[in-house]
Amino acid sequence: MGTRCLLIINPVAGGGKPTKYAMDLEYQLDKMFDHVEVKFTHGVGDATKFAQEATEKQYEAVFCMGGDGTVNETVNGIVKGGGTTTFGFVPVGTVNDLARALNIPLQPYMAIHMLSNVDIIGVDVGRCNDQYFCNNIAAGILPTAVEEVTPKQKALLGPAAYFVRGGQALLATKDYTFEVTIEDPEENIEKTIRTKSPLFLALMTNCVSSFEKFMPIADVDDGFMRLVIFKEYFFTDILRILPLILSGKIYTSKYVTILKTRNAKVRLLDDVKVTTNMDGSKGPALPVELEVLPQFLKVYVPKGRIKSSEPLVEVDTLKRFTSFPFK
Repeated sequence: MGTRCLLIINPVAGGGKPTKYAMDLEYQLDKMFDHVEVKFTHGVGDATKFAQEATEKQYEAVFCMGGDGTVNETVNGIVKGGGTTTFGFVPVGTVNDLARALNIPLQPYMAIHMLSNVDIIGVDVGRCNDQYFCNNIAAGILPTAVEEVTPKQKALLGPAAYFVRGGQALLATKDYTFEVTIEDPEENIEKTIRTKSPLFLALMTNCVSSFEKFMPIADVDDGFMRLVIFKEYFFTDILRILPLILSGKIYTSKYVTILKTRNAKVRLLDDVKVTTNMDGSKGPALPVELEVLPQFLKVYVPKGRIKSSEPLVEVDTLKRFTSFPFK
C-alpha cells in the first residue's frame, strides 16, 4: 500500500494564499510519501472531518495549509481519530501562533522548503470539554473583540488588528467573577480561586496573538498549561499594561496571577453567558474543564528546533498572591 498522506487546504485562508502554494506543497509531499491525497475545505468542520477520517484509516501523516482556525480543526480531527497520525502544516493565516511557538517559518515557501529537513516531536494538546486546542483559550473581554476583527482589517493590519481591538477591549474594564479550581502540581491537591477579572487565559505555548514573548517560561512540550488571570485594574493602568505585554514581562507584573497546572475547572459566578475563544475561533461557553494531554500530538518541526523557553525562574503565584480565598 505504501505510505499515505492527506493534505487539507483552506483555499480562502490568508486572502487566498493557499492556492498560490498548493502545487509546491503537494510536490514536496510527493517526495516524502508514496500517496498524497488533497482535500479542500468549504466550511467550518471540514478539516476536522477530513483529518479524523484519515487518522482512523491510519494515514502516516495529515498536513494542512491555512490559518490558526484550520490548524485547530485539523488537530481536533487527529486527536479525535486517536492521535496516531503525524501532523504537519504550512501557516498562511494572520497570527499563526503555533507556527511561531514551533519556529516554523511564517513565509509559506520557506515553510514548504523546511519539510525537506525535519524532526518529529511530541507537542502538548489541551482539552476543553470535548474539544482540543494547541495555543490558548480565552474568556472575558477579549474573545468578543477578537471575533469583531474583520477580514479587511486583518488584511490591512495583520496581527496588529487584534492588538488594536484588544487594546480597545481592555479599556472597557468590565469584570467577571471567575471560580478556578486547579490541581497544584507541587502539593498534588485541588485549590480553588474566586476572583473578579476582565480576562482569563489558558496557555499551552509561549505565544498569544502573535506576541511570542507573552509567556517565555512556557514551551510546547513541558506538560503544563499556564492560567493567566488579569486582576481588576483602572483605566489609567492601561498605559502600563500594554508595554508589559509587548515586552514579554506581563507574567511577572502585579496585574496578573499565573497558575501552572495540568488540570483546571473554570466557571462563572455571574448570571451571564460568556463564550470562550479557542485558538482564534469561537469555543465553548463557560463552565469548562481543561486538561493537558502531554506530548500527545506528533508534529513535523524544523530540524534541530531551538526551544522557545529561556532559562527563567517561574513565579510561584500560589504563594506570592494571597488575596484570593482558597478552599
